[in-house]
Amino acid sequence: MKVSATEEHGVRCLMRLAIAWQAGVTTTLPEVARCENMSPQYAAKLAATLRRAGLVRSVRGVRGGVGLARAPETITLTEALAALSGTPVRTGPCMGPDGTDCSHQGHCGLRGVWTRVATVVTGVLDEVTLADLVAGGRPVPEAGPTAARWPSSPR
Repeated sequence: MKVSATEEHGVRCLMRLAIAWQAGVTTTLPEVARCENMSPQYAAKLAATLRRAGLVRSVRGVRGGVGLARAPETITLTEALAALSGTPVRTGPCMGPDGTDCSHQGHCGLRGVWTRVATVVTGVLDEVTLADLVAGGRPVPEAGPTAARWPSSPR
């Protein structure tokens, strides 16, 4: 799975907003941009995309700015990536909504493999919240060689 620059920067903006949420404050887009080493215009573009997806809200007034629309514990990495790119996992043209972009449709064994890969990756992304990312959460090993779970975020 390849994460685009837009996805990377968008998730970093969300993490910055999650930090502000946990501190009980809002922040400004110029501050987010400064902290994440991006232009204010790019931060504003990402925030607009995330606002349309219902993940970010604007706050008016003296203490206004931008903030998360809901608690960081409730926003998964799957949801964030889908908001930024339309789908959390892209494995190839045959994995489009109807698979019609694939010239091998109907006689290719790869589609089943890509479907399984997408299911596994989405399962992992579903378990990781913005709160986990901000806390620096690392997977905690469970039974089995590839099983892992993400620790609960501190409340």
